[in-house]
Amino acid sequence: MADWTQKLRLHHWQMLVAIAEQGNLTQVARMMNITQPALSKWLLSLEEDVGFALFERHRKGLRPTDGGKLLLEHARRVINDVERSRNELERFRRGGMVGSLKVGCSPVATDCVAQAILSLLDELPGLHLHIAEMVMTPLLQDLLTGNLDVVVGRVGGKALNLPLNYRVLYTEPVCFVARNDHPLTHQPQINWEALAPWRWIVWPASTPIRISIDSALVDNGVMMPENTIESASMNVTVNMLQSSDMISILSLRLAQRYARQGQLSILPLPRIEQKGSVGVFWRKNHLASAALQRFIFHLQQPPVS
Repeated sequence: MADWTQKLRLHHWQMLVAIAEQGNLTQVARMMNITQPALSKWLLSLEEDVGFALFERHRKGLRPTDGGKLLLEHARRVINDVERSRNELERFRRGGMVGSLKVGCSPVATDCVAQAILSLLDELPGLHLHIAEMVMTPLLQDLLTGNLDVVVGRVGGKALNLPLNYRVLYTEPVCFVARNDHPLTHQPQINWEALAPWRWIVWPASTPIRISIDSALVDNGVMMPENTIESASMNVTVNMLQSSDMISILSLRLAQRYARQGQLSILPLPRIEQKGSVGVFWRKNHLASAALQRFIFHLQQPPVS
């Protein structure tokens, strides 16, 4: 019997993803310009070939089973790879950039990513780059589905249980920051109790840096204030800090960069021993391109002073 994967063409992968997104065979059949009975027959045949149900049937439509979700990850990667190949070849045909790299970056890692990209472009000036910045959870999901080639950010939490390669780049403590003329910045040293009256801006729960600060609070017997603001946007956080008496928590390297630029001040709290690691993630069982290999190499170089 022929391998069932050999029967699948691009439009089959597209139909599979469409069924997952729409949850309705009639709508998908209309979208794909085929009859609903033909689509239903194809799906049943695929499930027989695979050996298990890909979707659960219920009154409101279809939803993927666990096995279906696994196959859908591969389907989305196939579609992304084909679309990417089309775009790269079209750029090459027009005499444009050669090769591409899609980089995901959490706010904590923007400095090392920027330095690595500049070094990479010196080496591969014809490379087409796409850079996305957000918190780690959606970045890692995009990495798994093939929307990104590599992600740089905090190492920890659920990330270590995903089918990904990772390499630690550096480890550093976290610290509190505020606007430059904040009342706490005028004191030679402050204690944890001095932070209580001020409103905190914190990273979302379950993010690695939030886990780090939660652990530091436990170590020092301090409760997080109830009126905190959760923000996953570094730009919004910095703007709020500069325009208010709020305080926030950043990795030391990122805080030092804002301090050097005169945008924020590091509060004189005793050293927070709870540390976090920043690392680079890329997919397992996936041939790393030359651009990806060189990007990882440049990430591991010492920072430019």
